[in-house]
Amino acid sequence: MNYNATTIAIGSFVKRLLVAIIFLLLSYSHTNAQNHDFDALMREYGMVNIQDLDPEILVELKYSTEGNFVGKDMYQDLESAYLEKEFASRVVLAQKILKQRNPNYTILIYDAARPISTQRTMHKMVEGTELERFVADGTRGGRHNFGVAVDLTIATIDGTPLDMGAGFDDFTEAASVKGTPDTSDPSTRTIEVYKRYAEELVAKSVITRESANNRILLLEVMLEAELYPYRREWWHYEDIMPMSSVRSNYRLLDF
Repeated sequence: MNYNATTIAIGSFVKRLLVAIIFLLLSYSHTNAQNHDFDALMREYGMVNIQDLDPEILVELKYSTEGNFVGKDMYQDLESAYLEKEFASRVVLAQKILKQRNPNYTILIYDAARPISTQRTMHKMVEGTELERFVADGTRGGRHNFGVAVDLTIATIDGTPLDMGAGFDDFTEAASVKGTPDTSDPSTRTIEVYKRYAEELVAKSVITRESANNRILLLEVMLEAELYPYRREWWHYEDIMPMSSVRSNYRLLDF
């Protein structure tokens, strides 16, 4: 073998070796990401499993399935709903209030605390599309990323969700609960305001009378527990405090 042939052979071997190393590193990185113990991390960040507080609350994390607006399983092995401790206690209170109203009903949780890494991935997946405006970019974190927001509905005890007039992750008018901006002023976020808007949707044939009644029941239960809906999503409930206070008072799920 002459000098040039030897050089070419060595160069080719080095390239193959580098490709193999890069592949192994990427594979390790992917495997490591997939093997995150999200349950342990949630607890490390002070979150509590809602079913440890009330086992009768049902959980079906939509982002741990492909049944969501991005069509991907975003949570890997995470199947439990975690929330900040005090916030979780309000959800438990809402369950108690609901059970008093109808023992055959239960809260069904679709999403709870969300790691900021997942938030950023979700945003990248919709970046440049019409859905981008509905997904926070994860620069500073939203309420889910601090464990103080919950997506839920009412279901029968066998797990069948009530008709709310629009499905989870519906971004049409049918999913709205109020036509005015959200504020930190409780006087603008009363059951009367929400009922009036629901009636408007019924009058316009956007939702049915049955779905309006179900939605109002959910509103009444959650407001009694001092949790308020986000105006565009009938399923999303949160504390009424401004985001600046959320960031000051709670810990970002920075994993």
